[in-house]
Amino acid sequence: MQKSLISLGLLVGMAGVGCGGLDEAGAVDSAVAGDTTSQVTQGVITQVTGTSPVVFVAMSGNETKPYDQSATSVVAYTRDSTTGAFTAYPGTGSADGTISVPNVPSGRIYLKLGSRYLVSTSRAFDLGSTEWGRDGTFVSQPTPVTVSATGLSPWQSEDYLEVYSLNAGAFGYVNRGVTGFPLAGATSLSGLSFNYADMLNPVLLDSSRGDLFSLAQMRLQTSANGVPYRAMHKVLVTSMTQVEGQPVTVSGTFTQPVATGTFAVDWRRSAFEALRTQVNPGAVSTYNEIWMSARPAALSSAFASISGQPLLVKLNPDSLRTDIVTGSMTYNNPLPATWQKVALVAAGFTKSYALGSATPYTMSVDIRVDQEASAFTAAPVQPLVGPVQAPLVNTRGAFQDLTGVGTDASLRWSKPLVGTATNYVVNIYRLGTSNGATTVTRVAALHTDLQSVYLPPGVLQAGQTYFAEIQSWYQPGSDLATSPYKRALPRARASVLTGMFSP
Repeated sequence: MQKSLISLGLLVGMAGVGCGGLDEAGAVDSAVAGDTTSQVTQGVITQVTGTSPVVFVAMSGNETKPYDQSATSVVAYTRDSTTGAFTAYPGTGSADGTISVPNVPSGRIYLKLGSRYLVSTSRAFDLGSTEWGRDGTFVSQPTPVTVSATGLSPWQSEDYLEVYSLNAGAFGYVNRGVTGFPLAGATSLSGLSFNYADMLNPVLLDSSRGDLFSLAQMRLQTSANGVPYRAMHKVLVTSMTQVEGQPVTVSGTFTQPVATGTFAVDWRRSAFEALRTQVNPGAVSTYNEIWMSARPAALSSAFASISGQPLLVKLNPDSLRTDIVTGSMTYNNPLPATWQKVALVAAGFTKSYALGSATPYTMSVDIRVDQEASAFTAAPVQPLVGPVQAPLVNTRGAFQDLTGVGTDASLRWSKPLVGTATNYVVNIYRLGTSNGATTVTRVAALHTDLQSVYLPPGVLQAGQTYFAEIQSWYQPGSDLATSPYKRALPRARASVLTGMFSP
């Protein structure tokens, strides 16, 4: 089975997920107090269960298979509100996608699935996901693809190539730095060669299963208001069967799709930039972009409904943070007319972390919004949820570097000033060094609907240094603490990066 959202451990994308803590006054959320008390006093014994159906949405037809949980470490933890002690209740995962933890007292639990913790009072968890493309195999070994083709529109230095296969759900891009990349003015490809394993979703293609290989020219254009953007222009479509590790050669002609469309946005970039210091007082702005694409309607409530390749429009015109009204942007559309148009806007930010004299590691996060494309054209594009406020490690401000936080630390915060968070996600990262450079490893991801979380045993280790990313999520009708891989539109998230802390 190809790597699903479950096995990749991704939440839109791109970074892992986690959960959060209390507000800046240190007052325990009433739900936490009630749940932890009930764990001690009620003594009701329950069973925790979960299922993991993965729905593959492909041109050749949809298929549902269970995600194999037999290798997943499953433990339910309860926490005593008086002593702070965690009690572990071991569980099991099965090949049929089910998980089970028997004999768990009532109240809030931390359900551990590998390095992910779901913080909830629920006893039934939906661990399934919906994936774009058929069930397949990811390519991990170097697998060269060489393309010779005619029919390009005269190549421009700012053009690039998209790779995709609608049935397989494969996608990626080819830009400079590969053999045979076209020069300015070229109208053909002659021996363009790239490593398929470098694609973002390199599912092995098999023509006998209905897979087609598509290579699209994303061409630099100018909108009605003079804003530069890139849009789907011409596409090469051919059949291809791959064997991992073996080269394959294809040829054909780029043609222009008959269907066309337009897209226009009122992009309030300044509204995203205004939140930069809430990400971290020292955060650096890095990029801002809008993508518009299309997906099967079945993915409207799935991870893959996030706007992504194959893109129809890509807008990142400059490095400024000023507002833009684009006017009409045109594109050619080779995708099925029935597919749902979706769009994403993201503003990126970074913060650097360093252990001692090691070269710093630059951590990237973003503030983003995913909606149907029609929502982007109907109203100004701006954040739907902002970063959490006043993050704390225990009772100390989390933006400073801290020592002596203990191995049983808590993280706490206040609600965002912008929008309403429906869930919170916290990633805990451990810092290390390798070859003179600082390294980062995610060691835990927690999901909660509260404003507080306590770190279970083993997450923090004495002598190590950590930082946290606290994400606020807006996703009405979906609970990331009970259905961590389910998605719905609209959705949005914003991140906060803490300082470094150690036990």
